[in-house]
Amino acid sequence: MSLPCPAATGNKRNVKQKASHYFRLRIAPFIMTLIIMGGQTWIAYSINMTFVWALPIVSGAMLISSILACSFSVHPMPSRFVRGMSIGVVVILTLINLVCMGWFVYDMLNPQTLTVGQELLISGFALWIVNVGVFALAYWELDTNGPENRALGMEAVLCNNTYPDFVFDQQRSGDTKLWPPNWRPRFADYLYLAITTALAFAPVVPTPVSVLAKMLMGAEALISLVILGLIVARAVAL
Repeated sequence: MSLPCPAATGNKRNVKQKASHYFRLRIAPFIMTLIIMGGQTWIAYSINMTFVWALPIVSGAMLISSILACSFSVHPMPSRFVRGMSIGVVVILTLINLVCMGWFVYDMLNPQTLTVGQELLISGFALWIVNVGVFALAYWELDTNGPENRALGMEAVLCNNTYPDFVFDQQRSGDTKLWPPNWRPRFADYLYLAITTALAFAPVVPTPVSVLAKMLMGAEALISLVILGLIVARAVAL
């Protein structure tokens, strides 16, 4: 049985401080989530998906619920319910992206499709970009059990027997001449990871160390390969 970390069991914060801390950590991925929702709606509309308006309603409702649930909490760490809601948003966005991808493939291969060739090509590029954003959210949300946990610092995280899913170069070396000693990954670091994985089809930096991280990066590389292959095939056919 592990001992609780002092940083994780400190004094309770008031609601205003908790909400401010929550939004500071999550403002960038919150904006990315809105961009993904808008992108998925546009893709669904452009490839004639009949249930287009259901997409932003489902993911948006879960996103707002997770924000409100965490904002009204007075504890420094999110509850299991809030963590479940946050992860649920990522899962819903991923499932919607897979549905859009399946419909895109059907629309491209269907000889009687109503979608114009150029519009379908643009939709494919948009789908690839949205896919990068979805996996960036997944990496950011799942690594080391969430951003609130990472904000405690690596020493406090490790004493709770929680280990990182991704290891960055700044976490390997103790050389403080190149980066500060208390460096922590931000959302931009996970967005960079998602972009490089989607382009190179292989991990560049950071290194995935957990099984979940490896499976996520493998799935992103496979999906990216399929989308880019379809885009190239469509471009050649025009």
